Amino acid sequence: MEKGRIMENVKDTQDVLNESRAEITVDFYTIFRDVVRNLWMVIIIGISAAFLSYIGASMLYHPEYRSQTTFVVSARGSNTGAYASLSQTQQLASVFRTILDSQILKKRVADTLGMDSFPGTVNISIVPETNLLTVSVTSDSPETSFRLLNTMLDVYPEISNNVLGQVVLEVFEDPNFPSSPTEYFHGRDVMERAFLIGAGIMICIFGIVSYMTDTVKTEKQAAAKLDAPLVASVYHERKYRNIRAFLRRKKKKIWISEPAVSFGFEETIKKIRTKIIYQQKKTHGKVLVVTSTAPQEGKTTMAVNLAMAFSQNGQRVLLIQGDLRQKGARQFLSIPKSAADWGRQLLDKGNVKDTIYKSKDLGFSVMVNDEKIQNSSDLLMSTRMEAFLEEMRNDMDLIIVDAPYVKKRSDIEPWLHLGDMSLLVVKQNMILAEYINDSIDTLEAGDSEFLGCVLNDIPGRSGILSSGYGYGYGYGYGYGYGYGRYGKYGRYGKYHPYYKREKKEQS
Repeated sequence: MEKGRIMENVKDTQDVLNESRAEITVDFYTIFRDVVRNLWMVIIIGISAAFLSYIGASMLYHPEYRSQTTFVVSARGSNTGAYASLSQTQQLASVFRTILDSQILKKRVADTLGMDSFPGTVNISIVPETNLLTVSVTSDSPETSFRLLNTMLDVYPEISNNVLGQVVLEVFEDPNFPSSPTEYFHGRDVMERAFLIGAGIMICIFGIVSYMTDTVKTEKQAAAKLDAPLVASVYHERKYRNIRAFLRRKKKKIWISEPAVSFGFEETIKKIRTKIIYQQKKTHGKVLVVTSTAPQEGKTTMAVNLAMAFSQNGQRVLLIQGDLRQKGARQFLSIPKSAADWGRQLLDKGNVKDTIYKSKDLGFSVMVNDEKIQNSSDLLMSTRMEAFLEEMRNDMDLIIVDAPYVKKRSDIEPWLHLGDMSLLVVKQNMILAEYINDSIDTLEAGDSEFLGCVLNDIPGRSGILSSGYGYGYGYGYGYGYGYGRYGKYGRYGKYHPYYKREKKEQS
């Protein structure tokens, strides 16, 4: 008993660690996906920063030219070489350095050249361990630098003799004429650096905004932020079967009837079906309204998959395109043009039942709309529509309405009045929790029974690039076995050799 309790505690600890690891993975993946989604903005800002930096740097860049000469400093009357009596000669060089850089010499040079001031910078340095003195003049013109240095060579003897008569300064290297600037304009380097800095700043901004945005990113956040129960969590499905399909931009249909859809996705849809069946047994309701807060949250895909799940269960299902202001369901469901437009039929006061199309490929009946009708709310609230749904309640086991989204739409209200149950699809990290709760309030205020929310498109548990349902998921999601995809020991279940060995040891 004590050993079993310890193992149970260890298992609980592992589950908590796995959940925490999954939360962190989802957060990082969500931030990464938000940054990638705004990558075009990152690139634009980076390019803009690069061009602006290039323009600014080119305006601030002023080429400078340097003319240079080298002197040998020694005491008068000394016959030693350049490397002899270093202590004495370096001391003399230091003193003479002060003279060459003095304002007196610069003023004398400017007067000699007829200039108001000395238009350059004098740089004087002593070669280490020698009595060599390097003198350079830098200005914005090569001619000016060369003239200033040559004039200094002509003028310095007068001033140096008056100050230090014992110092001899001999030219070791004649002044050079600068043919190129001391430093070129590195425009490419400036642009590359500015692009990286600008793009990096934008990535940080988008990452911080993604982290701080009050959306629903995980199941825990859904439980904490939303004022409704969480019916199920649908993990992300790859939109393309392989790289070739991605290059051809050929998306797969995320339907449970498609072989490319993962096992876990199908099981999640069946889990939602089970909850709806349980609700039907309690209320005997037959009209399910599937909606979302905003478009592009996956409500149509959810409605189609639920219709397939119920039809595979042997039930008669009718799927209604409930948003009469939109069209496109015909192409999405591959319904032929021979099927009538039920919105136009309702508008012309025809028999709406004639627009029901029984699809053999889908396995259920469909009603599609091809014309955008703006006054759809009045049509849906008509007695003819109520009579039609009442008739369908007798003919069908379940009627699924792919209803309009809730935000800023008034045509969701008639469906909440006509329906028996409602379900809200919430896409992960898309809509602010505040707006989702407003939608929940709208659904709860309707006449239909609000079942809860389906959190859609959550990043996969087994990695960013996975579909999210691999090994370790399987039946444990909905039915409580918890032994991975095919059984306790993975793919082969009880036929796995480890299973047989365990049975033998127990016996």
